[in-house]
Amino acid sequence: MSDRYGIVPVDAPSGAGYPVWVIQDHTTGHLVKALPPRPEPLRFYSYDQAERWVSANEQPLPAPETA
Repeated sequence: MSDRYGIVPVDAPSGAGYPVWVIQDHTTGHLVKALPPRPEPLRFYSYDQAERWVSANEQPLPAPETA
């Protein structure tokens, strides 16, 4: 796994009893956004879910198939 993405905590909604995690792209310093056109960052309500996203998105792209 590379070090491109990091998982960082953010403030949960007021009164929420759970943590919220976002993904930071270390190459740009920006938070990974939810699908366009939504401007807010992609949020996870469990660290395990965030780790799975990072793991899936840090995998190298598969080699193109040759005919």
